[in-house]
Amino acid sequence: MAWFRLKAPEVRPEVMEFHRKQILVDLHVDVILQRRLFGYNIQKKHEPWKRRQPLIWHADIPRMVEGGYTLAALGLHYLQKESPKGWGEVRKQKDIAKSIADKDPRTVWVETAADIEQAHEQGLLAMMPGAEGAHILNGNLEHLHEAREWGMLYLTISHFCKNQAATPGMGRGRNPHDGLTDWGRELVRTLNALQIVVDVAHVNPAGVLDICEATTQPVIASHTCAMGFFNTRRGIPDDGMRAIAETGGVVGIIFSPHFLCGKLNASTSCIVNQARYLADLIGPEHIALGSDFDGWIPTIPNDMRDCRDMPMLTQQLLDAGFSHDEVAGILGRNFLRVLRAVRG
Repeated sequence: MAWFRLKAPEVRPEVMEFHRKQILVDLHVDVILQRRLFGYNIQKKHEPWKRRQPLIWHADIPRMVEGGYTLAALGLHYLQKESPKGWGEVRKQKDIAKSIADKDPRTVWVETAADIEQAHEQGLLAMMPGAEGAHILNGNLEHLHEAREWGMLYLTISHFCKNQAATPGMGRGRNPHDGLTDWGRELVRTLNALQIVVDVAHVNPAGVLDICEATTQPVIASHTCAMGFFNTRRGIPDDGMRAIAETGGVVGIIFSPHFLCGKLNASTSCIVNQARYLADLIGPEHIALGSDFDGWIPTIPNDMRDCRDMPMLTQQLLDAGFSHDEVAGILGRNFLRVLRAVRG
C-alpha cells in the first residue's frame, strides 16, 4: 500500500492532446523481473511507495495506459553468470509476459512496427520482450532461433558481467578496452539474420564501436546516457553515440538522475538536458526513450510520480525548443524507423 499520494504534474491541455496522439515507446521496462522475483501484479494499479521511488514500483499496465504508452519493451533477465539454466529462466519470464499480454484486454503481443501502429490505433498497450546480456545464451546461438519465434525485440550484448561476446562498461569483469570477441561477431551476424535488434546499452566503449562496425543493421542503446554530458561508466562516449547514429540506430535515454547528472535528487530536466546534448551531437532523429522503470535504478526524477507522467516529459521537451515532429520522433517514431529497417 502506498505511503502517500503525489499530486499529478500540470500539463497544458494542448500538450496533453498532442501527447495522446503520439506513439509512445519505452525501450526498457523491467516489470516482469519484479513479477518473477516478488509476484508483483503488473495488471493492478499501484501508487508510489516513496518519494523519488528508489529501485522499483514504477510501472504497471494501468499506469502505462494512463501515461499514454503504446509499446513497453519488457526486460528479461538472468543472474550475472553464464549457465545452462539461463535460457530456461528467460523462457519462463517470456511465458509470464506473453500470458499476460494474451489474456489482458488492454494489451497485445506484437512483433513489427505495423503491429505497434495498429495497437496505437486500437488504444492497446503493445508488449515485446528484450533480453539483457548474451550470458543468457551460454554460448548457444540456437536459442536465438527460438527467441525469434516468440518475437524477441532485442538482445543486449552484455549486461552487468563479462560474457563470451563482450565486456560491460559497469559490472563484473568490466573494463573500457576489451572489444567484441570473434564469437561476439558471430552473435551480431546471427541477430542481423534473424531480424533481432542489436542492443549496446551496457556494453563498454570498445565493444560499442566494434558492434557498430560489425552490424549490417541499425543498432540501439535501449537505456543509457551520454558520458560526454556526465561521465559515468553506465554511459556511452561521444564516439560510440556517433557510431550508433551512423548505423541508423537510436539511443534510449534512461530515467535515472544518478546516471544522467550524478544526483539522486533531480528533476525531469535531467532527461531533457540529455536529449538536448544528444540532439546537438547526433541529431534528434537518433533519440528515443528507455526509462529502465522497475530496473533497480537508484531514483527516478523528483517531479515524476512514475510512468503516468510521460505527458510532462513531452511538455518539457516542447518547452526546451524541440519541434512537434522532433518530439514525436523521440517519443516513438524514431524507434519505429529502426524496427522497420531491421524487421520490415
